[in-house]
Amino acid sequence: MRNCKIYRDQGVIENCYLIFDDGFITEMGIEHNMKQNFDEKYDARGRLLLPGIIDAHTHLRDQELRYKEDFLTGTSSAVLGGVTTLIDMPNNVPPTDSPQRLKDRMKCAKGKILANVGFACYPSTELGVNRRMIEEGAIAFKIFTYNFMSGDRIERTSLGRVLKAIAPLKKRLMVHCGPKITYDLVLSSLRSKKYFKLCKLEVQAVKQVISLASMYKPLLHICHISCPSTLKLLKSLKRMLNITCEVTVHHMLLTKKVIEKRGVIAHVDPPLKGLKSSKELLRLFASCDVDIVVSDHAPHALEEKICKYPKPGFPNLQLMMPLLLTQVNKGLFTLSTLLDKASARPAKIFGISKRGLIEVGFRADVVEVDLKRKIKVRSDMLVSKGKYTPFEGMTLQGFPMRTFVNGMCVVDEGFVVGKGHEGAILRGPVESVVSNG
Repeated sequence: MRNCKIYRDQGVIENCYLIFDDGFITEMGIEHNMKQNFDEKYDARGRLLLPGIIDAHTHLRDQELRYKEDFLTGTSSAVLGGVTTLIDMPNNVPPTDSPQRLKDRMKCAKGKILANVGFACYPSTELGVNRRMIEEGAIAFKIFTYNFMSGDRIERTSLGRVLKAIAPLKKRLMVHCGPKITYDLVLSSLRSKKYFKLCKLEVQAVKQVISLASMYKPLLHICHISCPSTLKLLKSLKRMLNITCEVTVHHMLLTKKVIEKRGVIAHVDPPLKGLKSSKELLRLFASCDVDIVVSDHAPHALEEKICKYPKPGFPNLQLMMPLLLTQVNKGLFTLSTLLDKASARPAKIFGISKRGLIEVGFRADVVEVDLKRKIKVRSDMLVSKGKYTPFEGMTLQGFPMRTFVNGMCVVDEGFVVGKGHEGAILRGPVESVVSNG
């Protein structure tokens, strides 16, 4: 790769080059100092190179839910959106809740992923089972507190067994905090103008989880925080209990007005909040109060959205880098913040080695972006099987032109050219790559 810009040390360096060899970055620098010739040349035409996004919260479906999404369509969405590594959540059919089911899921993904994929599993109450899932390749664990709730209270004994069986393994436990949110509850909260109660439920669930976790001290990761009050609660506790947290692009950039405008298409769990909340989340993201940003990519069949009991979630992967770069272009946070919270820090939190930075010796997961190019979001542009988006009609500035995964070009001039063998199946805690050919 030649004639590119690279962001380093809070500034952009021009006239750079990168050399990839066997999936790694082996040399980089200023072009006139180049030590060897390129075997294959890509001319970036002065565009900026960024490390690929590491999205730690996605639902790639497939298996018995492939009618919603499959590994190929999901990872195609990812690489178009500048996402080169993903962590897949376990609430699939069948659920990823045992060593054998994890093995089956990895086998299903083989040869069908354009981006690197790591897998989170449902934890067992048995330490030995959790250890075997890690040995098989689990990169994290995930729970939904509503599976441990009676009313609005968490049943401490059952959740305590899980936390006890996770804590010694030093593997992140991702926690979706709160009761299951139905669309009817969202609508009634909007109509009664008591939307603040939804934040109260989130804060209450986080408090209960942290209270119990303080007894066992697992590595906790709080998923998709949607309320500034939750972040304020965590601020004093994060270091003491080794807690990390995430926000989604939609909770930072959309508000409940989108629900009023687009209805069920914008239904998500946790639900979108008010303008004041979204602005504050964006401000806290620009500070040190939020660790990482995620998509929570969660496509459903359209008939599962437009129905009496709509399912929460929507596809987000293809819009990730354009959404984030648009905020950089607006000056709402810096490019340095984006690179840290979308790439470098997710790699550190989840033990994904040699990814998340453009450095010699790191995997060549690189995105060439045009910071000036604008696109208008349309549902029919999505390659996901979910052909709908609450970002419909929004104009975004900053677009991935080329995406490289493990040194192989999978997106060229905004079109998918990868075949599905380019991505790697990742294992934790220290990454080793399973053949995906």
